[in-house]
Amino acid sequence: MSGIQEELSRLFDEVPADLLAYFEEMGDDPSDTLLGAAEAVELTRDFRGFNPLIQALGGFILDDANTSNRHFYVTKPPLAGMVGFLSHDGDSRIVYASLGEFAARARSAMEEDEVLEDLHPATSPPAADQPALSAFISQLLDEYGELDDDEERDFAIAVLVAIIPSMDLDDLELLSRLASHDDMYLPEVVGDTIATRPSPGLAGIARLCASHPQPQAAAAGKRALEAIGIPA
Repeated sequence: MSGIQEELSRLFDEVPADLLAYFEEMGDDPSDTLLGAAEAVELTRDFRGFNPLIQALGGFILDDANTSNRHFYVTKPPLAGMVGFLSHDGDSRIVYASLGEFAARARSAMEEDEVLEDLHPATSPPAADQPALSAFISQLLDEYGELDDDEERDFAIAVLVAIIPSMDLDDLELLSRLASHDDMYLPEVVGDTIATRPSPGLAGIARLCASHPQPQAAAAGKRALEAIGIPA
């Protein structure tokens, strides 16, 4: 067993092959803000103790830019193998479809002396297994409805907001449920996601968002309608 595999085995019963290959390519002392395996394991343990998104997705921390923001590798389905961005300001989402894409963009950022998060793609990559993602989102919505604790409800919303942008927007029934949800952050993220990937077939969902009683959600719905080409 290599030293890197031994380090990762402190956290994983079975180390993901792509994660092992990533660290073996990076080596023990990666440059810039990327973490080595030992540091990543320790920071991941810390974050799994308190962060709902890292807990729900089995996140594994990949970097430390001396800010409150982090990139993380997803270990749990339905988004396993993808790379997310954990934002202190609340714009957390999946940003890369694979570790390979993340590593390539990180190298580009270092070579061009850019901040990695400034190079994120405008839209989140869709999950490969959309039925599983829809089922996961539906489960979280069901659990949300049964929660009495405000903090737990906030945690559930934080996870939902981060993963909704990885929907392919074909599940209109689920989108309708999200667009009419009482918590304004769900219709807001639906509206904003439609605005980045507008389609006439989503006009009905955009209208649901635009008619939401919360102004913040309604504004996102209007942005979606405008992107589709319908006057708000």
